[in-house]
Amino acid sequence: MKLTLQQCLELHRAGKWGAAETGYRAILAETPEQPDALHLLGLVLAAQKHEDQAIAMIERAIELRPKAAAYHHNIAGIYRRLGALDAAKTEFSQAFSLKPDYGEAYQGYSEMVTFEPGNDFIQRVVTQLAVPDLTDSVRSYLHFAAGKYFDDTGDWNRAFEHYRQGNQLAGKSFDRDKHQGLLKDLVYFQPDLMRHQSSEPIDEGPHPVFVVGMPRSGTSLVEQILASHSEVFGAGELNDMAQVGQQVLAQLKRLDKSGSEQGSWAEALAQAKRSAASKYLAQLRQQGEGQQVRWVVDKHPLNFRFLGMIRALLPSAKIIHIRRHPLDTCLSCYFQNFSAGQNYSFDLSNLGIFYRDYERLMSHWRDLFGADLLEIDYEDLVNNAESVITELLAYCGLPFEAACLKFYQTDRPVSTASFKQVRQPIYHSSKARWRAYAENLRPLARILDLEAELPITVTGQQI
Repeated sequence: MKLTLQQCLELHRAGKWGAAETGYRAILAETPEQPDALHLLGLVLAAQKHEDQAIAMIERAIELRPKAAAYHHNIAGIYRRLGALDAAKTEFSQAFSLKPDYGEAYQGYSEMVTFEPGNDFIQRVVTQLAVPDLTDSVRSYLHFAAGKYFDDTGDWNRAFEHYRQGNQLAGKSFDRDKHQGLLKDLVYFQPDLMRHQSSEPIDEGPHPVFVVGMPRSGTSLVEQILASHSEVFGAGELNDMAQVGQQVLAQLKRLDKSGSEQGSWAEALAQAKRSAASKYLAQLRQQGEGQQVRWVVDKHPLNFRFLGMIRALLPSAKIIHIRRHPLDTCLSCYFQNFSAGQNYSFDLSNLGIFYRDYERLMSHWRDLFGADLLEIDYEDLVNNAESVITELLAYCGLPFEAACLKFYQTDRPVSTASFKQVRQPIYHSSKARWRAYAENLRPLARILDLEAELPITVTGQQI
């Protein structure tokens, strides 16, 4: 039965990309110049990492309907992922020129540019913010765009105020109770339980390297460095381990409620190793299909929650934890309008609580794993790149390759917020960035017990 465009779109939104693609192609077989079907086929191809085909489809849609702002915005997102930043900038600009209240396009454009004072972009944003009856979502995007302009041009207080309003208007809620509940569940992973686990790998073949840490801490940079090695494939941020983690935790909780001993927990983990872990490896290896590599990188930063599970189920995995100064990390999160999954980051209090819990959990894993966990500091990587990169490669049993020092020349799609940074040599401007916002961050520093690091302010002057 032939599907309608709306039915295909519902499959698309449900993540059933193969079925949606088939449906879109069936529509185009009958009406080859249906611009919406071409546009949506392009998006579903991009979701499956077929970016070149995606661009061809959306370019054809734009030829047929050149004034469709969404087409320009969405092709800009694909160009951004591929590192074609000039093309992305042009398409974002075209999108908000066609649709002056396209808040998301202003924000996308702002991420492509390092602004100089006097750039007329800010006047366009301010003009839109003065328009009545804009939705909170549109206003949020506009404030994030204005914040980026004022951050680039050194007007720190105005930048922070725009980011504050952008975060507030985003309307994201964070369930602290659910978050705390997950942390309590992780007490299952204690030394006695871990001693019951086999250290034998499930099978031969490429194995995972987990790069973990807080978002905006340097995980994308570490992945890009590793992916520049001939024996490593970078798969980006995968959600599969979170799904495995939730399933196995649910099983352990059921055993706990039934009064089972730790031997039963160990058996439950052994069973999960045979089933869920094998499925995870199959999905991971599919990401690097056709690549002759030893390692595949999964850099979802929040996998730090499941390191006990990872070590139990995937003993051959490597785990790399990257740390960055807490205030720099949190500031960068607060200034990033995450599309999904980081709802704690839209409020400084929630951000501080989440960061504090992250530190506690990493302390637990550190005690549990010892030398099996490689930890590096972002600041060390910036200051001593060759030394730290050599250490990274040695931990993975890889020979040194000079391409890892020139990681910014590696041509691969990057979907995270660090799409721009990983295409440049390592730079120092992200270090101690928080100092420009010290007064704004005082409540956060108090939660993190870092007030002693803040400068003392006397009659408006920092000393």
